[in-house]
Amino acid sequence: DAETPVDSTSAKGAHIEAVRVTATVDPTSNFSIAGVASGATRCGVSTSVTTTATSVPFGTMSLNTFKTLAHNLTVSTNASGGYVVTSAENDQLGKDGATTPNIADTLCDSGTCSESTPSEWNTATNTGFGYSLENVDAASIAFEYDDSSNTFRSRQFSDLQASETPATIFSSTTVANAEDIYVCYRLSVGATQAAGDYENQITYTATGTF
Repeated sequence: DAETPVDSTSAKGAHIEAVRVTATVDPTSNFSIAGVASGATRCGVSTSVTTTATSVPFGTMSLNTFKTLAHNLTVSTNASGGYVVTSAENDQLGKDGATTPNIADTLCDSGTCSESTPSEWNTATNTGFGYSLENVDAASIAFEYDDSSNTFRSRQFSDLQASETPATIFSSTTVANAEDIYVCYRLSVGATQAAGDYENQITYTATGTF
């Protein structure tokens, strides 16, 4: 006779495969320009006129009197080598956008500042167009308005019409999350400046190092 089992059980089994999870993060750099309202303190002075992201409207100038306007520049990048931001003007401020007559780029108070050399500029009778910088949280900045105990250290924008090389204004050697600076534009004109409307174009270029 067949024996009767004393105990029995059933079992089920399944082979579990490993799941491979993948994702790709593309190299990315973001750069933005934001306007600054009049009356804001930037580069140690009160701004004269509100800017927009695409305009720096000095408006009607009084003779031998400064106006100072500003922009906020912001960079983010996941580039392992960081980023570099450069600036350049297409030409000096020209009447009706022409080459001449023009409002010359500033020589500052010392008469020595250039597209690469900043210097103090606080005397409005030393007329011209130039800019200064104020760091917010950028890793590295070319110069700052109050370096060396100055109060408004300035330099010229690189002039592409004169074959000058765009100048680095701020940078980082590592990834960056919303690093900011202020660019402060300053203008003063003298009594011998021909009447008319003057303009030029400033180009900022942000490059990630991947």
